[in-house]
Amino acid sequence: MWQFLSAGDSAFAALKKRAIGACVVFPDQVMPPGSTPATARVGIEVRAVDGSATLFVERGIQYTGRSEAVRRWLADGHMAFGNFDQMRQWIQADLKACYASPVDSQGRASQREDSITPAAGELTDLRAVDRQLPKDPIAANIDENGLFQQLVKRIRGQDDAMRLLAKQVRRHLARRAPRRPSTLMALGPTGVGKTASVECLPAMLQERLPDHAQYGYLRLDMSEYQESHRVSQLLGAPQGYIGYEDGSQLIDALRVNPRVIVLFDEIEKAHRDILRALMNAMDAGRLSSASAAGGSHQIDCRRAMFIFTSNLDAGGILQDLKTRNAFGHRSAVDAICRNRLRAAGVAPELIGRIGCFLVFRPLDRRARAEIITLAITRVAEEYGVRVTRIDPTVVADILKVSPDEGFGARPDEYLVDELLGSCLAEAAAAGLGQPALIEAGPPYRCVPIDSLPALSLEQHYSVSRDKPCKEQQT
Repeated sequence: MWQFLSAGDSAFAALKKRAIGACVVFPDQVMPPGSTPATARVGIEVRAVDGSATLFVERGIQYTGRSEAVRRWLADGHMAFGNFDQMRQWIQADLKACYASPVDSQGRASQREDSITPAAGELTDLRAVDRQLPKDPIAANIDENGLFQQLVKRIRGQDDAMRLLAKQVRRHLARRAPRRPSTLMALGPTGVGKTASVECLPAMLQERLPDHAQYGYLRLDMSEYQESHRVSQLLGAPQGYIGYEDGSQLIDALRVNPRVIVLFDEIEKAHRDILRALMNAMDAGRLSSASAAGGSHQIDCRRAMFIFTSNLDAGGILQDLKTRNAFGHRSAVDAICRNRLRAAGVAPELIGRIGCFLVFRPLDRRARAEIITLAITRVAEEYGVRVTRIDPTVVADILKVSPDEGFGARPDEYLVDELLGSCLAEAAAAGLGQPALIEAGPPYRCVPIDSLPALSLEQHYSVSRDKPCKEQQT
């Protein structure tokens, strides 16, 4: 309660504004001397109807002090006042007098003053202290080119987008005192790496950042936020409403770690009320939560990264960029993306708050071959088989039957399992515990590399293609 005892007019005016029609809760408030336990939650509420005020306190506090009014307040758990000014007067007169004369457990005067020690922020300007300390050397640990090289190993065929993503991440981490979160939007057709590029980013930063600056990750599928009432799932439900104590995805993530990468997947599917709820965060670096944390409804998100994905009018955006030969030109990309999204019906308020657009192109044949090759190794790991070599014919066979109907690379992993699952299952059943080669087929075979004859890989691939299958041998 220390901050209330000496607060001025402006502080109480702000408190009154917040407390009208809602209960503002302050946790871990120091109780008057003679109270057990020494701290408790305190709430302040002002009724909008008649302006009356109530000072709540957590129940269960034993009080051995001399003030009968304080004893009743702690016993009842609340004290009612005709208006807010009367409550302030009682706090800063009667209640303050109890702190000025501490008592011990027998009600005698005591010299112990540790229980009324004010908060650190009351004693000094902590922001001024922070300015005098060495700066957080985060930026020095981020190599933009190194991050780009790591990204293109995971995300194939999107070099322009990955280069720009690495640059934006580097700049955001280099800011000593950011005013708002980094806001990016990834645009392009489905299945080309928009979501995957964001999902792999936190693990890559983990290798480059100190422990105290690690970034969390939260993916929000906007297809689940198509109704306006879903705002409470993001920001929490107000007190008195269903779900008040259920928590909220975005607010909870930011409370745990203000440094978080938030992926808003398929943002065009979100209800407009969801977008409005994000405007203040994107503009001022604060989110207004319906439920208070540490006495505050404001959540700091200046260190966060908000990344949106969308395939809205991807064809038109790509065609405009191709016509103008503008791929990789930042100003042209931004202008085309903003104009196309506005024409497609995206709220101008959202478009104006996007700092950078990442355009993902359709995958060419070479990129898809690389993606399928990597998918084979991932699927093999699910069977417990470590594949280190793959006959090129196997990749070509999968490419030939892979649908090229605008679905990107997403169906390829399922197709890999369909065509190679049998041979991988056989290898797993045989206990193949060494590096393996996938031979061409059909039927495809998974064989230990150590068992192959001393031929070059190119020679072995030729032999395996010319070799008749088991049915022909029979």
